[in-house]
Amino acid sequence: MRFAPNEDQAAFLAVLDQMTEAPEAGWKASPDWSRFDWSDAFDSLLADNGFFDCALEPTLGLTAAAAMTCRLAGLPVLVEAAASSMLRSRWGQSLPRPVAVIDRDAGRAVPFLPVARSLVMIGTDAVSVAAVAAGDFEPVDSLYAYPMGRLAPGARIAWSKIDDDPQLVRTAWRTALAAELAGVLKGGLDAVVAHVTQRHQFGRPLGAFQAIQHRLAASATKIEATRWLALRAAQTQDAGDAAMAIGYGQEASTKVIYDLHQFMGAMGLTLEHPLHRWTYRARLLRAAMGGSAANMTEFFVRRWGAS
Repeated sequence: MRFAPNEDQAAFLAVLDQMTEAPEAGWKASPDWSRFDWSDAFDSLLADNGFFDCALEPTLGLTAAAAMTCRLAGLPVLVEAAASSMLRSRWGQSLPRPVAVIDRDAGRAVPFLPVARSLVMIGTDAVSVAAVAAGDFEPVDSLYAYPMGRLAPGARIAWSKIDDDPQLVRTAWRTALAAELAGVLKGGLDAVVAHVTQRHQFGRPLGAFQAIQHRLAASATKIEATRWLALRAAQTQDAGDAAMAIGYGQEASTKVIYDLHQFMGAMGLTLEHPLHRWTYRARLLRAAMGGSAANMTEFFVRRWGAS
């Protein structure tokens, strides 16, 4: 695939890169030493400047939204971009954000629910949306570096069905998750590259050793492939392309996460370093939409039919 952004996409992504240099987007340990740093200030900054509505612009579209989701997922702070930019855009700006997404199982803990104002349920036969308030959910303790929550028992959620094809919504959501997975893996890789460049052993930077270079290069190749597959799926909006993008990224993430922690050492698991924020989010994304096996099976069936 060859992806050359048009003039508007290039300008959009250039401004986004400038905004990610804002102090609100930088690394700092969470005040309560939690595994994530939800940046309400940076999330609001992006929302106020219309970034989450980029897919509504014909010259930007879902491709720009996927590229933005990937870029934001690589930051050490957390914002909600995937659902806002790639699902909410299907129904305009009427759905308040941040947005949390449930894939069929309403009893499961989902990311972003404790900070969400809207909820999207992607069912087998229908897509439903609802506004949520603080009493509608209960927070869930988790290692996954997201604010996690599940619907509270007895919560009265006023669901409204959306006139949309659930399969098309599922395709958009697979694409969004693939872009987010590529972003969190890239964030982790960048942190490790910085570490092996600065850390010395035997009088040389760790990154000067060929074995480390080879394994990090292999990780970089897998991450870039996931990003390109996500951009392709955003361009084509094809169900098979979306299944391949997330399935490939999920399969690749196992080896990538292992190598990143190998080269960071124990520091990568401490709360004083941000690596765990990306790799623990990747562990959750690795299981999304049924995991690699389910998504790759979906791709094979759509390409060649059920055996």
